[in-house]
Amino acid sequence: MQRIHTPFLTLLFTLIMSIFSSHTAYAATAVASVSENQVTKDEVFLLRVSTNEKVSSDALDLTALESDFYIGRPNFGSSIRIINGSRTVSSEWTITLAPLRLGKLTIPAFDIEGAQTLPIEINVAQNKAAPTQDQMAEFKLDLNRDSLYVGEVAILDVKLIIKADPRRLQDPRIDPPSSSSLKVEPIGESKQYQDVYHGKEVTVVQQSFEISSDTVGKFELRGPKLTGAVVYSANNSNKTRLFQLDTPVQTLPVEILAIPGDAQGDWLPTADLSVNQVWSINDTRLTRSPEQLDLEAGDALTRTITVSAKGIKAHQLPSVNVQYPNSVRVYEEKPQFDKTDSGDNLVVYKQVLIPKSAGTIELPGLEQAWFNTETKQKATSQIKGLTLNVTGNSDAPVQAPISTDKPNNVEVVTTYQPGIWPYLTALFAFLWLITSVFALSLWRKKGSTSTVTPKVVGKDETQAELIDAIQRKDALMASAKLSQWQQENLDLPQQHIDTVKQEIDTLNQHLFGPQTDGGSGWSPNSAIDAINAANRNRTIKTSDQLAAL
Repeated sequence: MQRIHTPFLTLLFTLIMSIFSSHTAYAATAVASVSENQVTKDEVFLLRVSTNEKVSSDALDLTALESDFYIGRPNFGSSIRIINGSRTVSSEWTITLAPLRLGKLTIPAFDIEGAQTLPIEINVAQNKAAPTQDQMAEFKLDLNRDSLYVGEVAILDVKLIIKADPRRLQDPRIDPPSSSSLKVEPIGESKQYQDVYHGKEVTVVQQSFEISSDTVGKFELRGPKLTGAVVYSANNSNKTRLFQLDTPVQTLPVEILAIPGDAQGDWLPTADLSVNQVWSINDTRLTRSPEQLDLEAGDALTRTITVSAKGIKAHQLPSVNVQYPNSVRVYEEKPQFDKTDSGDNLVVYKQVLIPKSAGTIELPGLEQAWFNTETKQKATSQIKGLTLNVTGNSDAPVQAPISTDKPNNVEVVTTYQPGIWPYLTALFAFLWLITSVFALSLWRKKGSTSTVTPKVVGKDETQAELIDAIQRKDALMASAKLSQWQQENLDLPQQHIDTVKQEIDTLNQHLFGPQTDGGSGWSPNSAIDAINAANRNRTIKTSDQLAAL
């Protein structure tokens, strides 16, 4: 056997050891450390994680900490240092943590592109001086009604009182009131202002909500909730703490009552409904509402009717349909919706009435039926009519009388120098005559080849919304859309409209009556057929009028 020379073995061993040493020197390492491992609940401490490799900021996954710690926003940085020819690379994360519960918590090992840190154990003790939830923030709820009828609206007023410095809030989140069976809708925008509460300056966030339901029964309304954190320091310590906000949720009972069995017509539940009117003559408002009024033919009499109701939505406000005599010309403006000073919905109808001729004209009053939810009784609000004593208008143009006498034959001879004007006049007259003949020939040619197609009125947007509400068996919306459709189309046949109203009343009983079946026993076909028939008859009438033209 041939022997291997000793110098060769020595050289081979040295080469292998140098390669191994080089790999060990440049292997990636990762280290995790904390500023404190004995802390109290809510106490803030720092976690540092570093590696000797250049990595991206998302190489560290902190998801495993979420169940036990509040995690602040990580601060990341990487650097390269060259000292005496030696190159050093480092990447480091600094994270603010605060424990969420008591006991022994573990910061697990992190894997950073193959390099792993060691786990760290954190002992968390009770902070006896920690504030309570209501010392940091609390909610005040005010529900004006806890028992309401189908279609009625209750108002929930919510005030969030923040007693801590709002600048120290971390990731605050407000969950609004909610319910699985009640409709909860915010009213307008929230308000934020400074106030004094129990002698302490606080920040108040206020928001109101509408509470309603189409389902009869007893339900629960869950109040709002505030989550997040507050940074604070104890008076006897310079340590920074992070209080976890998690306000308790209040629960309010709400009962929805069924529509009484003897209710007829449009269902209008409200604690108060008022109907008022103002008369004006030629834009001059009358200081009182008279029973009789002297007026001249052609004068404009304006009737402004205001309807306001408490505890219903704007689309539930009743429409005004006054049947005026044919001796009065009526011009109606588009209804204007608004709110009263107390926040109730109102609608304003403005009608301009112009008498056509002299005589006595009776303008009818108006009655509006509604259901008083306070007394649980039927009620009626009304405004009076007005008697007009119309006289002829003395300012009207007077036709000059026609004379029957023959005029005297008087011959007047005027001598003047015509100049160039008669010739220019004759030229323009000749050009006008040629133009008229040319236009007449074009008109006849065009008229012989064109036909006039009368425009047929189709389903408008309101009609489509009415049919959609009926198909969805939304009785309240269907009633509102029917009133709007009538107001926009005054030529709808009344017999078909009455059929639709009867079908909606029947649907109300199926939905909200004492023996409700949720509308399963009612079919929308009859109501939709009546709507289409009303539109079709109106279309035929309009087409006939166009054809006559």
